[in-house]
Amino acid sequence: MELTSPKEAVQTASFFFCRLFLLGNGPCQGIPPRPGFNYGGPMRLRRLICICGVVASYGATTAHGADAIVVTLGGRIKEYFVVADQKSAAPTEDLNTAGMFNDVRVSLEGKTVLDNGISVRVYTRFNAVGRKARDVDEAYVDINSTLGRLRIGEKSGTNTSIIGDPVPEAFLTVDEEIIGDALKPRTGIALRDGFTFKRFTGNALGFSLQSPEVLGFRLGAAYHPTLSSAIGLLDKNRNPHNAFDLSAGYDGDFGGGNFRLAGGYFHVASRIGGNDGVSAWNLAAGLAYGGWEASAAYIKSSPANGQQERAWTVGGLYGIGPFKLSAGYRSAKRRLITGGAFLEHVDRTTLQAAYKLGPGISVGLAGFYADQKDALGLTWDSGGALTGVKIDF
Repeated sequence: MELTSPKEAVQTASFFFCRLFLLGNGPCQGIPPRPGFNYGGPMRLRRLICICGVVASYGATTAHGADAIVVTLGGRIKEYFVVADQKSAAPTEDLNTAGMFNDVRVSLEGKTVLDNGISVRVYTRFNAVGRKARDVDEAYVDINSTLGRLRIGEKSGTNTSIIGDPVPEAFLTVDEEIIGDALKPRTGIALRDGFTFKRFTGNALGFSLQSPEVLGFRLGAAYHPTLSSAIGLLDKNRNPHNAFDLSAGYDGDFGGGNFRLAGGYFHVASRIGGNDGVSAWNLAAGLAYGGWEASAAYIKSSPANGQQERAWTVGGLYGIGPFKLSAGYRSAKRRLITGGAFLEHVDRTTLQAAYKLGPGISVGLAGFYADQKDALGLTWDSGGALTGVKIDF
Protein backbone atom coordinates (compact mmCIF):
# COMPACT_ATOMS: atom_id res chain seq x y z
CA MET A 1 0.00 0.00 0.00
CA GLU A 2 1.64 3.28 -1.11
CA LEU A 3 0.46 6.79 -0.17
CA THR A 4 1.92 9.56 -2.30
CA SER A 5 -0.43 12.45 -1.53
CA PRO A 6 0.13 14.34 1.77
CA LYS A 7 -3.62 14.68 2.28
CA GLU A 8 -4.16 11.01 1.57
CA ALA A 9 -1.32 10.05 3.92
CA VAL A 10 -2.77 12.08 6.80
CA GLN A 11 -6.32 10.78 6.36
CA THR A 12 -5.28 7.16 5.92
CA ALA A 13 -2.80 7.23 8.79
CA SER A 14 -5.42 8.80 11.10
CA PHE A 15 -7.98 6.15 10.25
CA PHE A 16 -5.65 3.17 10.16
CA PHE A 17 -3.51 3.77 13.21
CA CYS A 18 -6.25 5.18 15.43
CA ARG A 19 -8.70 2.37 14.69
CA LEU A 20 -6.34 -0.55 14.32
CA PHE A 21 -3.63 0.02 16.87
CA LEU A 22 -4.68 2.48 19.54
CA LEU A 23 -8.37 2.15 20.31
CA GLY A 24 -8.89 -1.57 19.69
CA ASN A 25 -12.60 -2.24 19.09
CA GLY A 26 -13.69 0.89 20.93
CA PRO A 27 -15.19 3.99 19.25
CA CYS A 28 -12.98 6.63 17.67
CA GLN A 29 -14.36 10.16 17.41
CA GLY A 30 -15.01 11.20 13.84
CA ILE A 31 -14.19 7.77 12.39
CA PRO A 32 -17.00 5.25 11.81
CA PRO A 33 -16.47 1.67 13.00
CA ARG A 34 -15.26 -0.80 10.41
CA PRO A 35 -17.42 -3.95 10.64
CA GLY A 36 -15.93 -7.42 10.34
CA PHE A 37 -12.42 -6.40 11.36
CA ASN A 38 -10.63 -7.33 14.59
CA TYR A 39 -8.73 -4.32 15.92
CA GLY A 40 -7.39 -6.04 19.02
CA GLY A 41 -3.75 -6.58 19.98
CA PRO A 42 -1.33 -5.79 22.80
CA MET A 43 -1.85 -2.19 23.93
CA ARG A 44 1.88 -1.43 24.04
CA LEU A 45 2.35 -2.59 20.44
CA ARG A 46 -0.67 -0.57 19.30
CA ARG A 47 0.67 2.59 20.93
CA LEU A 48 4.10 2.15 19.36
CA ILE A 49 2.70 1.71 15.86
CA CYS A 50 0.28 4.60 16.39
CA ILE A 51 3.16 6.94 17.26
CA CYS A 52 5.00 5.90 14.06
CA GLY A 53 1.86 6.52 12.04
CA VAL A 54 1.35 9.99 13.49
CA VAL A 55 4.99 10.93 12.79
CA ALA A 56 4.75 9.67 9.22
CA SER A 57 1.45 11.50 8.70
CA TYR A 58 2.83 14.78 10.06
CA GLY A 59 5.92 14.50 7.85
CA ALA A 60 3.74 14.07 4.79
CA THR A 61 2.23 17.53 5.33
CA THR A 62 5.41 19.43 6.22
CA ALA A 63 8.05 18.23 3.75
CA HIS A 64 9.00 21.39 1.86
CA GLY A 65 11.31 21.35 -1.13
CA ALA A 66 11.13 17.55 -1.27
CA ASP A 67 9.11 14.73 -2.74
CA ALA A 68 6.01 13.74 -0.82
CA ILE A 69 6.73 11.08 1.79
CA VAL A 70 5.79 7.61 0.58
CA VAL A 71 4.50 5.45 3.44
CA THR A 72 4.51 1.69 2.91
CA LEU A 73 2.96 -0.95 5.14
CA GLY A 74 4.42 -4.43 4.80
CA GLY A 75 5.20 -7.57 6.71
CA ARG A 76 5.66 -11.30 6.63
CA ILE A 77 4.02 -14.48 7.91
CA LYS A 78 6.05 -17.68 8.13
CA GLU A 79 4.75 -20.96 9.53
CA TYR A 80 6.86 -24.10 10.02
CA PHE A 81 6.14 -27.66 11.16
CA VAL A 82 9.19 -29.62 12.35
CA VAL A 83 9.74 -33.30 13.11
CA ALA A 84 13.04 -34.25 14.80
CA ASP A 85 14.48 -37.38 16.32
CA GLN A 86 17.03 -36.36 18.95
CA LYS A 87 18.62 -37.91 21.98
CA SER A 88 17.20 -36.87 25.35
CA ALA A 89 19.20 -36.41 28.55
CA ALA A 90 17.27 -39.08 30.50
CA PRO A 91 15.73 -39.19 33.04
CA THR A 92 15.19 -35.42 33.25
CA GLU A 93 14.31 -34.97 29.55
CA ASP A 94 11.90 -36.57 27.11
CA LEU A 95 11.91 -34.41 23.99
CA ASN A 96 8.84 -34.46 21.76
CA THR A 97 9.35 -35.41 18.12
CA ALA A 98 7.12 -32.68 16.62
CA GLY A 99 6.77 -28.94 17.04
CA MET A 100 5.82 -25.71 15.29
CA PHE A 101 7.44 -22.31 14.81
CA ASN A 102 6.16 -19.10 13.31
CA ASP A 103 7.44 -15.62 12.52
CA VAL A 104 4.85 -12.86 12.07
CA ARG A 105 6.05 -9.26 11.71
CA VAL A 106 4.59 -5.97 10.51
CA SER A 107 6.77 -3.22 9.05
CA LEU A 108 6.23 0.48 8.43
CA GLU A 109 8.46 2.41 6.05
CA GLY A 110 8.58 6.07 5.08
CA LYS A 111 10.66 7.52 2.23
CA THR A 112 11.30 10.93 0.75
CA VAL A 113 13.91 12.67 -1.42
CA LEU A 114 15.02 16.16 -0.42
CA ASP A 115 15.58 18.96 -2.92
CA ASN A 116 19.37 18.46 -2.63
CA GLY A 117 19.07 14.84 -3.77
CA ILE A 118 19.56 13.27 -0.34
CA SER A 119 17.06 10.51 0.38
CA VAL A 120 15.74 9.77 3.87
CA ARG A 121 14.21 6.43 4.85
CA VAL A 122 12.61 5.49 8.16
CA TYR A 123 11.97 1.81 8.89
CA THR A 124 10.30 0.14 11.86
CA ARG A 125 9.40 -3.54 12.18
CA PHE A 126 7.27 -5.05 14.95
CA ASN A 127 6.84 -8.58 16.21
CA ALA A 128 3.13 -9.05 15.53
CA VAL A 129 2.94 -12.25 17.59
CA GLY A 130 3.65 -11.17 21.17
CA ARG A 131 5.77 -14.05 22.44
CA LYS A 132 8.86 -11.93 23.09
CA ALA A 133 9.73 -9.34 25.72
CA ARG A 134 10.26 -6.65 23.07
CA ASP A 135 7.71 -5.59 20.48
CA VAL A 136 10.10 -3.64 18.23
CA ASP A 137 12.28 -5.91 16.11
CA GLU A 138 14.11 -3.18 14.18
CA ALA A 139 13.95 0.61 14.04
CA TYR A 140 16.39 2.80 12.16
CA VAL A 141 16.84 5.84 9.92
CA ASP A 142 18.79 5.74 6.64
CA ILE A 143 20.26 8.91 5.10
CA ASN A 144 21.58 8.25 1.59
CA SER A 145 23.70 10.57 -0.53
CA THR A 146 26.42 10.33 -3.16
CA LEU A 147 28.89 9.87 -0.27
CA GLY A 148 27.18 6.70 0.96
CA ARG A 149 24.65 5.62 3.56
CA LEU A 150 24.40 6.64 7.21
CA ARG A 151 22.20 4.33 9.28
CA ILE A 152 21.19 5.21 12.85
CA GLY A 153 19.22 2.94 15.17
CA GLU A 154 18.78 -0.76 15.81
CA LYS A 155 20.64 -2.71 13.19
CA SER A 156 23.39 -5.30 13.08
CA GLY A 157 25.99 -3.32 11.16
CA THR A 158 27.51 -3.27 7.70
CA ASN A 159 29.21 -6.67 7.98
CA THR A 160 25.85 -8.41 7.78
CA SER A 161 24.52 -6.24 4.94
CA ILE A 162 27.71 -6.68 2.87
CA ILE A 163 27.95 -10.48 3.35
CA GLY A 164 24.22 -11.27 3.30
CA ASP A 165 23.43 -14.99 3.42
CA PRO A 166 26.76 -16.83 3.95
CA VAL A 167 25.49 -19.69 1.73
CA PRO A 168 22.51 -19.82 -0.66
CA GLU A 169 19.42 -21.62 0.64
CA ALA A 170 16.37 -22.73 -1.30
CA PHE A 171 13.78 -22.18 1.44
CA LEU A 172 15.27 -20.87 4.69
CA THR A 173 17.52 -17.82 5.08
CA VAL A 174 20.20 -16.71 7.51
CA ASP A 175 17.45 -14.85 9.40
CA GLU A 176 15.59 -18.14 10.05
CA GLU A 177 17.59 -20.46 12.28
CA ILE A 178 14.63 -22.83 12.63
CA ILE A 179 16.74 -25.99 12.74
CA GLY A 180 18.98 -24.57 15.46
CA ASP A 181 15.88 -23.60 17.45
CA ALA A 182 14.30 -27.03 17.01
CA LEU A 183 17.32 -29.03 18.17
CA LYS A 184 18.22 -28.99 21.86
CA PRO A 185 21.60 -27.21 22.18
CA ARG A 186 24.29 -29.26 23.91
CA THR A 187 27.10 -26.73 23.45
CA GLY A 188 27.58 -22.98 23.76
CA ILE A 189 28.46 -22.60 20.06
CA ALA A 190 26.60 -19.75 18.32
CA LEU A 191 24.35 -21.00 15.50
CA ARG A 192 22.07 -18.00 14.84
CA ASP A 193 23.90 -15.46 12.66
CA GLY A 194 26.94 -17.62 13.26
CA PHE A 195 29.06 -16.26 10.38
CA THR A 196 28.56 -12.49 10.67
CA PHE A 197 29.05 -9.97 13.46
CA LYS A 198 25.32 -9.82 14.12
CA ARG A 199 25.97 -12.81 16.42
CA PHE A 200 27.59 -10.29 18.80
CA THR A 201 25.49 -7.14 18.34
CA GLY A 202 22.00 -8.45 17.65
CA ASN A 203 19.84 -5.34 17.32
CA ALA A 204 21.74 -3.23 19.83
CA LEU A 205 21.55 0.51 19.25
CA GLY A 206 24.31 1.84 17.03
CA PHE A 207 25.14 3.59 13.80
CA SER A 208 26.93 2.59 10.62
CA LEU A 209 28.47 4.14 7.53
CA GLN A 210 28.63 2.38 4.20
CA SER A 211 30.30 3.77 1.09
CA PRO A 212 28.72 3.69 -2.35
CA GLU A 213 30.00 0.97 -4.67
CA VAL A 214 33.07 2.15 -6.60
CA LEU A 215 34.56 -0.17 -9.22
CA GLY A 216 32.86 -3.06 -7.43
CA PHE A 217 34.23 -2.21 -3.97
CA ARG A 218 32.20 -1.32 -0.87
CA LEU A 219 33.47 -0.30 2.57
CA GLY A 220 31.58 -0.12 5.82
CA ALA A 221 32.04 0.63 9.52
CA ALA A 222 29.69 0.29 12.49
CA TYR A 223 29.74 1.32 16.14
CA HIS A 224 27.62 0.09 19.07
CA PRO A 225 28.12 1.60 22.56
CA THR A 226 27.28 -1.81 24.06
CA LEU A 227 26.06 -5.23 22.94
CA SER A 228 22.83 -5.18 24.96
CA SER A 229 19.54 -3.45 24.27
CA ALA A 230 20.25 -0.95 27.06
CA ILE A 231 20.16 2.77 26.25
CA GLY A 232 21.98 5.82 27.58
CA LEU A 233 25.45 6.17 29.11
CA LEU A 234 26.42 2.83 30.61
CA ASP A 235 28.79 1.91 33.41
CA LYS A 236 31.91 0.38 31.85
CA ASN A 237 32.51 -1.48 35.09
CA ARG A 238 29.40 -3.55 34.39
CA ASN A 239 29.09 -3.79 30.61
CA PRO A 240 31.23 -4.75 27.62
CA HIS A 241 31.47 -1.54 25.62
CA ASN A 242 32.56 0.32 22.48
CA ALA A 243 31.95 -2.35 19.86
CA PHE A 244 33.10 -1.52 16.34
CA ASP A 245 33.52 -3.43 13.11
CA LEU A 246 35.12 -2.69 9.76
CA SER A 247 34.06 -4.57 6.63
CA ALA A 248 34.78 -4.57 2.91
CA GLY A 249 33.29 -6.31 -0.09
CA TYR A 250 33.93 -6.68 -3.81
CA ASP A 251 31.45 -7.73 -6.51
CA GLY A 252 32.66 -8.66 -9.97
CA ASP A 253 31.49 -10.23 -13.21
CA PHE A 254 32.82 -12.87 -15.54
CA GLY A 255 31.44 -14.36 -18.75
CA GLY A 256 27.86 -15.33 -17.94
CA GLY A 257 28.15 -15.01 -14.17
CA ASN A 258 29.29 -12.98 -11.17
CA PHE A 259 31.26 -13.43 -7.97
CA ARG A 260 31.66 -11.71 -4.59
CA LEU A 261 34.27 -11.48 -1.85
CA ALA A 262 33.75 -9.95 1.60
CA GLY A 263 35.25 -9.90 5.07
CA GLY A 264 35.63 -7.86 8.21
CA TYR A 265 37.04 -7.35 11.70
CA PHE A 266 35.12 -6.89 14.98
CA HIS A 267 36.15 -5.84 18.50
CA VAL A 268 34.36 -5.03 21.75
CA ALA A 269 36.12 -4.12 25.01
CA SER A 270 35.51 -6.11 28.19
CA ARG A 271 33.90 -4.55 31.23
CA ILE A 272 36.62 -3.07 33.43
CA GLY A 273 38.27 -5.93 35.27
CA GLY A 274 36.27 -8.51 33.30
CA ASN A 275 36.89 -10.89 30.40
CA ASP A 276 33.65 -10.62 28.38
CA GLY A 277 35.15 -8.72 25.44
CA VAL A 278 35.76 -10.37 22.09
CA SER A 279 37.64 -9.94 18.83
CA ALA A 280 36.67 -11.69 15.60
CA TRP A 281 37.24 -11.71 11.87
CA ASN A 282 35.40 -13.36 8.99
CA LEU A 283 35.60 -14.06 5.26
CA ALA A 284 32.95 -14.98 2.68
CA ALA A 285 33.08 -15.78 -1.03
CA GLY A 286 30.53 -16.83 -3.61
CA LEU A 287 29.81 -17.11 -7.32
CA ALA A 288 26.76 -17.50 -9.53
CA TYR A 289 26.54 -18.86 -13.06
CA GLY A 290 23.27 -19.45 -14.85
CA GLY A 291 20.92 -21.06 -12.37
CA TRP A 292 23.78 -22.23 -10.14
CA GLU A 293 25.12 -20.57 -6.99
CA ALA A 294 27.90 -21.65 -4.61
CA SER A 295 29.50 -19.91 -1.64
CA ALA A 296 31.45 -20.43 1.58
CA ALA A 297 32.19 -18.50 4.78
CA TYR A 298 34.60 -18.70 7.72
CA ILE A 299 34.72 -16.93 11.09
CA LYS A 300 37.15 -16.98 14.00
CA SER A 301 36.03 -15.61 17.35
CA SER A 302 38.57 -14.90 20.11
CA PRO A 303 36.82 -14.00 23.40
CA ALA A 304 38.86 -12.52 26.23
CA ASN A 305 37.96 -15.57 28.35
CA GLY A 306 39.97 -17.82 26.02
CA GLN A 307 37.04 -19.82 24.60
CA GLN A 308 38.10 -19.54 20.97
CA GLU A 309 35.61 -20.61 18.32
CA ARG A 310 36.13 -21.42 14.65
CA ALA A 311 33.33 -22.11 12.19
CA TRP A 312 33.00 -22.63 8.47
CA THR A 313 30.19 -23.38 6.03
CA VAL A 314 29.79 -24.23 2.35
CA GLY A 315 26.69 -24.57 0.21
CA GLY A 316 25.24 -24.62 -3.28
CA LEU A 317 21.91 -23.91 -4.96
CA TYR A 318 20.25 -24.61 -8.30
CA GLY A 319 17.14 -22.78 -9.45
CA ILE A 320 14.97 -23.24 -12.51
CA GLY A 321 11.68 -21.40 -12.88
CA PRO A 322 9.74 -21.53 -9.61
CA PHE A 323 11.80 -24.45 -8.25
CA LYS A 324 14.92 -24.23 -6.08
CA LEU A 325 17.15 -26.94 -4.61
CA SER A 326 20.05 -26.43 -2.20
CA ALA A 327 22.53 -28.32 -0.05
CA GLY A 328 24.64 -26.94 2.77
CA TYR A 329 27.12 -28.05 5.42
CA ARG A 330 28.43 -26.20 8.48
CA SER A 331 30.95 -27.07 11.17
CA ALA A 332 32.03 -25.24 14.33
CA LYS A 333 34.42 -25.97 17.19
CA ARG A 334 34.93 -24.25 20.54
CA ARG A 335 37.31 -24.94 23.42
CA LEU A 336 35.13 -24.40 26.46
CA ILE A 337 37.79 -25.23 29.04
CA THR A 338 41.28 -23.84 28.49
CA GLY A 339 43.59 -26.83 28.18
CA GLY A 340 40.61 -29.22 28.24
CA ALA A 341 40.83 -32.59 26.52
CA PHE A 342 37.69 -32.12 24.43
CA LEU A 343 36.38 -29.46 22.06
CA GLU A 344 32.73 -28.60 21.75
CA HIS A 345 31.79 -29.50 18.19
CA VAL A 346 28.70 -29.03 15.99
CA ASP A 347 28.23 -30.40 12.46
CA ARG A 348 25.08 -30.02 10.41
CA THR A 349 24.01 -31.01 6.89
CA THR A 350 20.86 -29.58 5.32
CA LEU A 351 19.00 -30.33 2.08
CA GLN A 352 16.22 -27.96 0.97
CA ALA A 353 13.62 -27.64 -1.77
CA ALA A 354 11.25 -24.74 -2.42
CA TYR A 355 8.48 -23.85 -4.86
CA LYS A 356 7.28 -20.31 -5.54
CA LEU A 357 3.48 -20.29 -5.66
CA GLY A 358 3.25 -16.61 -6.56
CA PRO A 359 4.72 -13.17 -5.76
CA GLY A 360 5.92 -13.31 -2.16
CA ILE A 361 4.47 -16.79 -1.53
CA SER A 362 6.53 -19.98 -1.34
CA VAL A 363 6.36 -23.43 0.21
CA GLY A 364 9.31 -25.60 1.10
CA LEU A 365 10.70 -28.78 2.56
CA ALA A 366 14.03 -29.40 4.31
CA GLY A 367 15.80 -32.41 5.76
CA PHE A 368 18.69 -32.16 8.22
CA TYR A 369 21.16 -34.18 10.23
CA ALA A 370 23.19 -32.75 13.10
CA ASP A 371 25.91 -34.03 15.39
CA GLN A 372 26.85 -32.26 18.63
CA LYS A 373 29.72 -33.08 20.98
CA ASP A 374 29.83 -31.37 24.37
CA ALA A 375 32.87 -30.42 26.45
CA LEU A 376 32.79 -33.79 28.25
CA GLY A 377 33.05 -35.71 24.99
CA LEU A 378 29.42 -36.89 24.92
CA THR A 379 27.81 -37.00 21.47
CA TRP A 380 24.23 -36.00 20.64
CA ASP A 381 23.03 -37.07 17.20
CA SER A 382 19.76 -35.82 15.72
CA GLY A 383 17.92 -35.63 12.45
CA GLY A 384 14.60 -34.57 11.07
CA ALA A 385 12.61 -32.59 8.54
CA LEU A 386 10.59 -29.40 8.33
CA THR A 387 8.01 -27.98 5.99
CA GLY A 388 6.29 -24.64 5.86
CA VAL A 389 4.87 -21.68 4.02
CA LYS A 390 6.32 -18.14 3.74
CA ILE A 391 4.35 -15.05 2.74
CA ASP A 392 5.98 -11.64 2.32
CA PHE A 393 3.89 -8.57 1.57
